[in-house]
Amino acid sequence: MEYLKKNGKKLCFFLPFLLLVILFLLVPFVSMVKQSFTGSDGGFSIACFQEIFTKTVYLKAIKNSIWISIWATVAGLIVDFFLALSLTKATKRKKNWYLSLLNLTSTFAGLPLTLSFITILGTAGVFVLISQKIGFSALANYNLYSLNGMFIIYLYFQIPMGTLLLIPAFEEVKKEWREAAVLMNCSPIRFWCKIGIPVMMPAIMGTTGMLFANALTAYTTPYLLVNNSIALLPIKIADMFVGDVRQRPELGSALSLVMLGIIVLVLGITNLIKRKFEKGQSK
Repeated sequence: MEYLKKNGKKLCFFLPFLLLVILFLLVPFVSMVKQSFTGSDGGFSIACFQEIFTKTVYLKAIKNSIWISIWATVAGLIVDFFLALSLTKATKRKKNWYLSLLNLTSTFAGLPLTLSFITILGTAGVFVLISQKIGFSALANYNLYSLNGMFIIYLYFQIPMGTLLLIPAFEEVKKEWREAAVLMNCSPIRFWCKIGIPVMMPAIMGTTGMLFANALTAYTTPYLLVNNSIALLPIKIADMFVGDVRQRPELGSALSLVMLGIIVLVLGITNLIKRKFEKGQSK
């Protein structure tokens, strides 16, 4: 009570934020959990989860989403690492220009992004038609409307976010360490493998979890591109709530919990690795 009397006015400033958390996070989550365990008769049931893990269409959606998310995360991390590394060596003017470009591309999504990729890499896309003319078979037969073809779009999602998250991590690698490594005739590759990357590993693991969640939950662009021709978890979830044929919110809620469980599992693994490296650095 004494704490409330002393800090009551300060806590009042957090009430709007608390209301937002309750109304837009807590209430929908509780409703989703309740619906997912509700049967056709209105009672408690796990039939939705049994259907998810027995029907091929849902298992395929989970598999496809996990597969493309893992590969997009791995490839995105590699690209983001070298982009962030190059920014640490760039001049202030170039760095500000590239950061502005990253912020711009991070907001370019949805219908405009879908149309752009169709124009460039679609069946009658510019690059595809040029490749067919010059005989470049690798790009001439490119199929944007397949799971493998969509990989480039998922990779595009990862570059702005991953680069922005990794830039602060490079500040932890001190310039003096690099200079000392050069004096001891240590190659750049050896320096980053033995010193740089282990020091940055907590930030890298945090970025990995964010990139995986970002890829797994991507919906608008994949839906506009392939609709239901490829089974993906976010598309299947949306179909359960806004489907034209039959709406099944209880199954959609169960699929949402499955997706949430996958994200929590990945975040848990990355956090365990992150803590391991943090403990190693503190010793």
